[in-house]
Amino acid sequence: MSRVGTGPRVTASAARLDVEPGGSAELLLTVTNTADVIDGFTVRALGLPPGAVTARPPLLSLFPDAEGTIAVTVTVPPTHPAGRHPVVVALDSQHAGPAAETVDLDLAVPRRPAVALAARPSVVRSRGRAEFAVEVANLGNTTLDLTCTAADAGRATSLRFTPATLRLGPGAVATTLVTARAPRRWLGGDLDRILTAQVSGPDAEASLPLTLRQRPVVGRGLLTVLVLASIVALWAAAFLLGITQVLGAEPAVRTAPASFFAATQPAAQNTADGTAGGTAAPAAEAPAGALPKNGLLPPGVGGTITGTVTGAASGEPVGQITVEALRRTPGGLVVVSSAASQADGGYTLAGLFPGDYLVRFGADGYPPVWYPAAPDDAGAEPVAATAQRTTSGTDVVVTGEPASLRGAVDPGDAVEPVPATVTARPAWTGDDGASPAEYTATTAADGSYTLAGLPAPGSYELTFEADGYRPATVVEHVTGGQQRFVSEVRLATGDGRIAGVVTDGDRALGGVTVSTTVGDEAISAGTPTVGEVGRFVLPGLPTPGTYVLTFVLDGYAAQTAVVELAAGQAVTDLAVSLTGGAGTVSGTLLTPGGAGLGGATVTVGGLAEPVTTTTLTDGAVGGFTVGGLPPGAYTLTFEHDGYQPQTVPVTVSGSAATPPLTVTMLDGLGRVTGRVTDAEDGAAAGLTVELTDGATVWSTTSTGGGRYVLAAVPAGVYTVSVRVDGRVLASAVAEVEPAADTVAHLRLEAVR
Repeated sequence: MSRVGTGPRVTASAARLDVEPGGSAELLLTVTNTADVIDGFTVRALGLPPGAVTARPPLLSLFPDAEGTIAVTVTVPPTHPAGRHPVVVALDSQHAGPAAETVDLDLAVPRRPAVALAARPSVVRSRGRAEFAVEVANLGNTTLDLTCTAADAGRATSLRFTPATLRLGPGAVATTLVTARAPRRWLGGDLDRILTAQVSGPDAEASLPLTLRQRPVVGRGLLTVLVLASIVALWAAAFLLGITQVLGAEPAVRTAPASFFAATQPAAQNTADGTAGGTAAPAAEAPAGALPKNGLLPPGVGGTITGTVTGAASGEPVGQITVEALRRTPGGLVVVSSAASQADGGYTLAGLFPGDYLVRFGADGYPPVWYPAAPDDAGAEPVAATAQRTTSGTDVVVTGEPASLRGAVDPGDAVEPVPATVTARPAWTGDDGASPAEYTATTAADGSYTLAGLPAPGSYELTFEADGYRPATVVEHVTGGQQRFVSEVRLATGDGRIAGVVTDGDRALGGVTVSTTVGDEAISAGTPTVGEVGRFVLPGLPTPGTYVLTFVLDGYAAQTAVVELAAGQAVTDLAVSLTGGAGTVSGTLLTPGGAGLGGATVTVGGLAEPVTTTTLTDGAVGGFTVGGLPPGAYTLTFEHDGYQPQTVPVTVSGSAATPPLTVTMLDGLGRVTGRVTDAEDGAAAGLTVELTDGATVWSTTSTGGGRYVLAAVPAGVYTVSVRVDGRVLASAVAEVEPAADTVAHLRLEAVR
């Protein structure tokens, strides 16, 4: 198939492609360059995901009248919905522009249902109750209605799905919760209960093994712990008894100094009568110079590590980076202190015990970095912390994950989509003083854009440019891996203007009032009578926009012109010709009943360009006036829905006023009526009668006597018929006259 327009000619090798899900098919496009210059052509597809269509060659260059072939490979994703999908293959021309020619294509994708299960976790250890989160993924290309069930081979476990039914579209994933309950076991080891989760439907099914590892209430480990605890308790009792005996022989050392219990609160003193009373004594203070045994030291006592965090791409300080000091212990690395970098990139880790520490830097969107520049602790260098000293210069450079900026551009009141170019310029310079690479994107039809793969962290200057618009600039900062949304940018357009000349066909006319509206405000200008006679200029018009200009001069028929201005456009060659003469025709248009008829179109014939007006719908309803007619003979034609057009002659004299006209319209609607009978001329009731002119259908139902009436039918020739069970059993031709009844009887044929 092919479609021929003003651009190149294109012929496709097929109008339909049958492609398996996840497969591909090839379409050959034969292109003929009809232009008189060398042209290049590229192919894109509308109605398929990006990247689903590739062309070979990507760019086809042809001499004038030359012919070439583009092989288009269409790849369908595995989850593309089944069915027939309309696809438009657009041929873009470097000479004629985008979509210079298009080819309509039907893409047929067969049904391929598939489902898969995954559990998080698949093994749960508990005493009797367990929950499994089962992910159900529709890997096919058709919607699946699935029922979830589960089974226990030992039939000792109760199972329940929540929810028990799922409806998944192509590529969709849902989670259902499997709850298992087993009877308690008091003694023994762990027992694995194998469960089977299954989803099934009319088109696909899948199953997944789950394991409930049931442990007893009293396990072997707990028995061992109880025995060991008993042994320790007996040993502690014997030890305390021996210490009591030893200390009892040494009265001088039975009381420890108060400083030994620096962190304890003494009990309240007894009153004289032996009952508890009084207030507790204040806590004893620790002796001078006492230090905590673990944790951090007080400020000014321990060591301090400081440094600065900067970004690898921009070299700018990076804030909100978590900095941790870790110490190697027999049990592995232990975090001793942590802090966060500030807006200037600086950080401080204070109160550290003297010794060596590993310093780690990281945050969401930033891969971990170990000082000085290692990806893990194996390559990290220790940083020494000295008591009451600051170890400075522990600086590190972090690399953020690529970021993206998304937003939209508003071109104002443009009728057609306005493609804008969005450029992101890094706000930093490289080590060699050169500016880093820029990133650009073009807005889609809805004004949206995405700038992906931006080095982060860093600041970018975004510039928005479009033909006819003033460039706009904003500055955005992105952190590592950030997907930042930019506020919508509205482009400001340059002012437009409309200029031209007004003539009477032979000479320029001065004194003409040229007016239009901008928003709700009317603006006007006049044509000069000396100098540049007849010329006018309407400057400072907002663009893009559509303007209706009215040209008025006494003794001439008023004229209007519609001018559409693109962004920043200036139209300077508008030529308007006014028809001279002082003749005026006025009157009233009436309905057949004598009432004024408003909203009718009045057309004046006899001019090179017909003049039209509309009868009034308010005030003097039905009134009309046509002015500025040169002397001569004319015809006035009146048209209104539901009435026959009326035409009357009129003569305009240059010396006398034309008398007012009174025109009465004739009803333009008729009726079709008749009787429907069967083969024996009996009345056929309850049958549908249709009347059509090939474009519009009127219908009604025959009554008990077989009568039918189709009212409000415009004059013309119609076919009236009776259709039963898809068969036409009677038909006739009816010619409808205005304001009249047309009779058309219908006799049914005998059904064989």
